[in-house]
Amino acid sequence: MKKGTVFLLIILILLTGCSNTSEDEAEERITNSVVSIGAVDSEKDRFEKQKLTYELTIANADNVRIVDTVNVIPAKVIKDRLIETKNLGVKYKQDKIEINGEIIFDLSDLTKKEITRFEPYIKGIQFIGDNNNEYLLLNR
Repeated sequence: MKKGTVFLLIILILLTGCSNTSEDEAEERITNSVVSIGAVDSEKDRFEKQKLTYELTIANADNVRIVDTVNVIPAKVIKDRLIETKNLGVKYKQDKIEINGEIIFDLSDLTKKEITRFEPYIKGIQFIGDNNNEYLLLNR
């Protein structure tokens, strides 16, 4: 009888753990990120200013629409050298949201090889949805 009770308890714990995983998968989260870095003005042979172009895809299980500006959270090395941030667009497609933008930053004291050590360059995003919830999504 004790073995049967212990066995049922173990099964119950395993099933509970599995259901938590599926709930996490249904939440808003960053599912894909594409980032590129290049010179802002390569014609002038001045490579101090770099432009990071990004596209983030978010799973949109709650069918949320973004009410306010999307705040992109760059890596610390980029944040410390930030010159300008441009949000280029937000597109809604079925159960996902695509966010595009650019970050211009000063790279005068670092080489490209040094900057590659700080990936991911986009640590996350923050926004307020039309359901009045605030979202902070981390890029993992």
